Amino acid sequence: MDDKIASAGYGEDGARAGEGAATRDLDAADARTVEEVIAKAVGKRLTRPLRDELRRLGAVVRARGETCDVVRAATDRPWTTPSGALYDLDLDLLDAALEAGVPVADPGAGTAFASRTWLARARRGQLAAVAADARFRPLLRDAVLDWRGDLLALGRPGALLSHEEGAAEAVLGAAGIVDVLGEAVAAWAEQVRGGSLPALHEAVHYLDLLGPARLADASADPGLRDAIGTILAADPAEALAATWRTGLVDELGDAGLDAYGRFGHTDDVFRIAPDDGAAEDTFVVADENRSIVFGPRGVVAGPLYSRFRHQPNSAETTDLFRYADGTYTAEPLAPGDTPDTAVTLPGAPAPVRAHRTAAGYWELHDAYGTATGRWYQGPARPNGVSGTHSVGRQRHRWASGSELVPPPQVWHRLPARDTAGSRLLRTADRALAARVLDAASGPDGDIARHVTELGRRHPVGDHSWEVAEAFTALRAAAAPELPGITADRLLDGIAGTLWTALETRVLAARHLDDANALRTTPLPRPRADAGDLRARIFTGMQDMYRRIQTVADLCADPDVLVPPHHIDLANAQGWEQKLGRLGGQALRAALSTASTARGNDLNHDGLRSCGALPMSDPAGRWRTMTLTLDVRNAPREGTVCRTPRGCLIVLQRSNSGPVTVLEYAADGVFDAPPFGSTTDARICAGWGGADRIAALLRLLDERGAAPWPEKSVAAFAEATHMSVARAAILTVGFEPRSASMVRRGNPGMTQPFADAAGLSAGDLADAGAGLARDVPVELRLELPEYLMPDDPEDLWRDRLAVTRAAAWWNAAVLDGPTTPG
Repeated sequence: MDDKIASAGYGEDGARAGEGAATRDLDAADARTVEEVIAKAVGKRLTRPLRDELRRLGAVVRARGETCDVVRAATDRPWTTPSGALYDLDLDLLDAALEAGVPVADPGAGTAFASRTWLARARRGQLAAVAADARFRPLLRDAVLDWRGDLLALGRPGALLSHEEGAAEAVLGAAGIVDVLGEAVAAWAEQVRGGSLPALHEAVHYLDLLGPARLADASADPGLRDAIGTILAADPAEALAATWRTGLVDELGDAGLDAYGRFGHTDDVFRIAPDDGAAEDTFVVADENRSIVFGPRGVVAGPLYSRFRHQPNSAETTDLFRYADGTYTAEPLAPGDTPDTAVTLPGAPAPVRAHRTAAGYWELHDAYGTATGRWYQGPARPNGVSGTHSVGRQRHRWASGSELVPPPQVWHRLPARDTAGSRLLRTADRALAARVLDAASGPDGDIARHVTELGRRHPVGDHSWEVAEAFTALRAAAAPELPGITADRLLDGIAGTLWTALETRVLAARHLDDANALRTTPLPRPRADAGDLRARIFTGMQDMYRRIQTVADLCADPDVLVPPHHIDLANAQGWEQKLGRLGGQALRAALSTASTARGNDLNHDGLRSCGALPMSDPAGRWRTMTLTLDVRNAPREGTVCRTPRGCLIVLQRSNSGPVTVLEYAADGVFDAPPFGSTTDARICAGWGGADRIAALLRLLDERGAAPWPEKSVAAFAEATHMSVARAAILTVGFEPRSASMVRRGNPGMTQPFADAAGLSAGDLADAGAGLARDVPVELRLELPEYLMPDDPEDLWRDRLAVTRAAAWWNAAVLDGPTTPG
């Protein structure tokens, strides 16, 4: 019998043990008694005796005038977020407590729910009581729909899909959640009728992943099907025209801000109160190490960091900075300040309203109050969400072309980028928007389908060569239809709105028949590990690669007096072993050597993430090594040490042993490290380059996996005097993290793929054991860098770089050619 059930006083059949005990419990019952009962039942079957016990205890506690903190009791461990607490609670227990009349305490300010514990239940309830409670209904909605990344978290902006099989089925099987979803869909439909492109885009993403026909069938509300039909049948061109007429962030800009080339995805924008008698606020663009103050007197580039009493990036974007006695200080907005501000865009007959939402993004509202534009301003992680600005140029879904968007409170100070172009947008109608949208779709809609697929794969604001490449193609296709607009940044912003409208058009069309009515037969759901589910695994790593390159550039720049002394590293170890070894990863990705479709997808996305520097740099400007230090306390992970040619970054350390470091030299010339003795030094200069990675992944998308290079493997085996089995294993290679397995004789090659290569299990075992005995692991890791062809298309032509690889192999093996296996 389960210990928790036993300790709660229940037998195997769910019966309560001992009426006398129950009576004594009632006599002494208080809020803590109820909370203990609930805590012991988390994740367990909700038996009738348990529900009866909750009713009895609830009545006693209610009579005492007490309340029970059921939310905390039904949660194993709450997480703290910048805005409050996140509870991954057993929603069925909360539902049972509410249904039993337990006086449940109000949720605290900033409380949010996660739902994994509920989803893990073998049998889930309907959550009708939770949905009916006005305090918990919005929390239930947010747990399903909002940015927090739990359960579905389907839409945009800022939301990642959770990697949970069966989540959509679970949601649609709970009547309470379906009721809440119906309310959300009705609200979206109302906004869509008003012409809101952001609402249309968000709603279509949610409906596509839930399955609109399934949602309609699961609801008892006949109006839900009509609301779904309103959303899916909405005209993206009409919403696009409304967005253009209201205005885009990109219409305003400042040459000084545009020229400041060091904006990064961690930079934030803050307002500064008037200083030195100035009549207007200024604002600062800042991160931990540099800042710009922009005000009536123009742009002033640092060094201002030393004048901040606190780090600028520790403040909120709603804070004001004040300047006094040579120091800037931050303080909250005064009471009565509003997040709304009226802004006037070029050619507009009247001001429009910019509204900052509680979720951390801004919306631009038209004269009727409809949100026609949406963007992020300020923190790279609104409300603690992991991710980057969605306002970066060519990295967005809603209007934005500037690297950073200044606060709307100072827009009146920014000049128009293209006055004639702005006036054209003020008069945009559906005909113009439809014509541009059709052109941007590309021949036969290929651009539209591609950007929609990328929108699933990459979170909003993701820095990706794929997004940049597709964005360029989309903009080039649309620009001829807008000859009156010449400003580069404004065209970027328009292209961002086109991307949004194209995603909406493609996803909605999936669920409509030829008569533009909702399909009666539900479509298959997208794969549970598709799109953002995979991308989120690598986004954090890619962001780290980018941070490392930024820090390296700053350290190598003689004009930067005080570069960063620390960098935040991802919670991962051993990734540096892949530096300079992308050739093997590229071969495995192209040949799709994993044993499952998901494994191959992960290989492809892992290679995608390496398109960012420094991972894709083939120029030999990075070196990994192990340093032994003659000190008691080694520097902490992430410590940055500036060197004459670049920098040295501590990656991993132990209290008493050596440390793993990564060194950058801008000219590729490495000196002795500034401290410690070196072992295992390796210059990272293998196959790579962002363009090559992009070309390879494009071919994979177009052609599928490359065929087994039978002729190339045979030629390599002959040139190196080894067996074909050994040559095949060496061609496929292995991930550096699998080195220990390979040393024990594991060939590192899945049997299904070996079958395709014509190798038996015995061949694999013998060749793997021989290679483990005869060939150092380091040589095996380096070989694919020489085998991988410079032109990725050669993989589909059975043209590995055999001559180059064989020459290197024969020279590298000290005892001459390897013995045939």
